[in-house]
Amino acid sequence: MKRLGVAPVSALLLLSLVSPRLDAQTPGASARGSYKFILEDELVKSVDFSAVTGEKGTTTGDLSFTDEAKIADTDDVEDPDAGDPPPQFFVKATLDGLTVEKNRALLSGTVVDSSHKTYIGKWVQLVVEDNGTNLERPDNLTWMFCQPRTIGWIPSDAERDRDDGAFLSWWATDAERDDDVGIPSINLIPKDERGCPVRPLRSYSFADLLKSSGDIVVFQP
Repeated sequence: MKRLGVAPVSALLLLSLVSPRLDAQTPGASARGSYKFILEDELVKSVDFSAVTGEKGTTTGDLSFTDEAKIADTDDVEDPDAGDPPPQFFVKATLDGLTVEKNRALLSGTVVDSSHKTYIGKWVQLVVEDNGTNLERPDNLTWMFCQPRTIGWIPSDAERDRDDGAFLSWWATDAERDDDVGIPSINLIPKDERGCPVRPLRSYSFADLLKSSGDIVVFQP
């Protein structure tokens, strides 16, 4: 199994263009699954999710995630006031984004409930791969939680009256590799943020699963 990461970049091609986005929602697309798995910590985790994009391109759905790991209810695990962690970690999220490419899907939304109050309001992103009944290559997944940034000032050059640097974006790729999907620049305009950073679906690597069971179904009309 591969670990989450990106290809090394030896030469950057900086283009003053709008970065490609993966927020296109295809009417009729859907993704659902109920999956249990074990990672290196040998503790059982499970995810249940369902999302569908309607005729008008609006995605609705929900996601729940549980983990037997005892995770401290604080952003600072070294905080002496953190107290004992709950016996089981869980989050529930409302999904409003779905992108499907072949047998992969990217789902996104907002955490609305959790055993840890520090997770409520965070964005969640789940990427899944549906490999059907292939026993040699089971279904895959990876996920992340992201903290929305507080809307604030927009970076600018004080010595230039018309500095549009913060509004520029680019796509960095390896000039010596035709198959390098590249890395998008970081969005510096907080109001444009709608979720976790998004990359091309084929560039995601999945979690190293020691054991897994269940089923993930991705549908693209």
